[in-house]
Amino acid sequence: MSDKQKTLICGDVNGNFNALFSRVESIVKKSGPFDILLCVGNFFGDDNSQLDAYKMRTRKVPVTTYIFGPSKSEHVQYYCEEGSEIVPNVIYMGKRGIFTTSSDIKIAYLSGLSRRELGKDIPMCVFEPSDCSAVRDACFRGQSEYRGIDVLITTLWPAGIQQDETQKVDIEEDRQSDLLAWLSIHLKPRYHFVPSVNKYYERQPYRNQSIHQDYRECATRFIGLAPVGNKVKEKWIYACSLQPISKMRMTDLLQATTDETPCPYDPELLKQHQPGKVVKCTGNGQFFFNMDAADDDQGKRKRKGGDNPERKKKEIDPDSCWFCLSSPTVEKHLVITVGTHCYLALAKGPLTPHHVLILPIAHYQSVTRAPDDVINEINKFKSALRKFFASIDKAVVFFERNFYTTHMQIQCVPVSRACSSQVLEVFQDEAGINSIQIEVLPPYTEISQVTLPGAPYFHAELPSGEQVYAKTKQHFPLQFGRDVLSSTPILNCEDKADWRLCELSREEELTYVANFREQFRPYDFTAEEDSDSD
Repeated sequence: MSDKQKTLICGDVNGNFNALFSRVESIVKKSGPFDILLCVGNFFGDDNSQLDAYKMRTRKVPVTTYIFGPSKSEHVQYYCEEGSEIVPNVIYMGKRGIFTTSSDIKIAYLSGLSRRELGKDIPMCVFEPSDCSAVRDACFRGQSEYRGIDVLITTLWPAGIQQDETQKVDIEEDRQSDLLAWLSIHLKPRYHFVPSVNKYYERQPYRNQSIHQDYRECATRFIGLAPVGNKVKEKWIYACSLQPISKMRMTDLLQATTDETPCPYDPELLKQHQPGKVVKCTGNGQFFFNMDAADDDQGKRKRKGGDNPERKKKEIDPDSCWFCLSSPTVEKHLVITVGTHCYLALAKGPLTPHHVLILPIAHYQSVTRAPDDVINEINKFKSALRKFFASIDKAVVFFERNFYTTHMQIQCVPVSRACSSQVLEVFQDEAGINSIQIEVLPPYTEISQVTLPGAPYFHAELPSGEQVYAKTKQHFPLQFGRDVLSSTPILNCEDKADWRLCELSREEELTYVANFREQFRPYDFTAEEDSDSD
């Protein structure tokens, strides 16, 4: 069974129900059944008499149809209660909201005209900043790592979307909305559909922006559909097969297209916690939205946890951390060499005598939370280790598990060059056994580009230059990296998969450290830095 949803989308129907459903029926006969039809503009028109045949069931609606609105005051009388059928198989979804289809496709919608554009107070036909916030909040709710939404439907066009150098489109000012630009940049839809007054418009895909520096987001396809049955024969119906964004591989979401453009919206909109309101960012540019926030008496959102110590994030005391170099609990006899920001140490229960760790001197939980100077020195250590292992005819696997850890550890495990080509296959096999969805990242991708700071993950760099990534969930095996590398095809030491079962004595650890330090000396850049500072 396919996990994709076959979807039809049309522009303003304007009461041309026969033209719409006849065309849908012919598409179904030619291309097979579709799951849903979304009507993104005005469903009703000045003459709605054609609808009587569908009410009387003398005509049938061939595909389950969802309509939104209203955006005209004269159409209010035709709408029913939200979630009810206008006629059999035509469902009214209301003015704003989000719903999930049986195929797990998430569709957000906000219909009507903005009050500031309309200048009138007709509640069913207008939307306000609070409506935009409500839709955004509904999309974010319950998601620790928001990736985007599958479809966004709006009556108006977001201001700025027409900034496309390859094709010019004139949008009347009263058809544009700054509020929808704010909503669009926050929701990051894969598809954004709007009704177009006269012409079909398909913008080049644009890459969404993130408030997190260098974090790569999904791309959006923006499409304006002409009115149903228009006389100039502009395209008014669009067909696509949608895979839920929640089930898409990260590599597919990050895949660039040759005609891709930058995001057309002002990046400052990302800093607005509510439309028109800027939220203060932290020193490193991070912006967080608290889905547990409650409304106070003035209707403003306030964060829970500010006065509740039980909800505050647990602070780590560096003195009690096993890996902070300044901590009295750190096992300093395992330290091989110390740089400016990071140090190299022997792993506890090493898989091989050359199994080492790269760790930050100060307390950072993961690579995604570390500053640039720490990242740069990690890369210097990796480069030095690659050269060292090559000198003894070994390749190296680096892996990090940001899951049930408080201090970053980059595991560095040498493997035979003869088996290095098998490492990816073994990772994929082990992932399959444990029902882990593991992905091969595009070349040169940084882990900070595919996951947010604080989000749990597993990441490995393989001898081939390939990188594998997995989002860690509740039952992710803590020894996953060691399970892979200790397997028969790689190191053939499965009894060492759990480090606690192969701990060395202190004397053995001292010997391993001394031997590694001596062999690594020609590649140890920290020694050069020490001599330069003398």
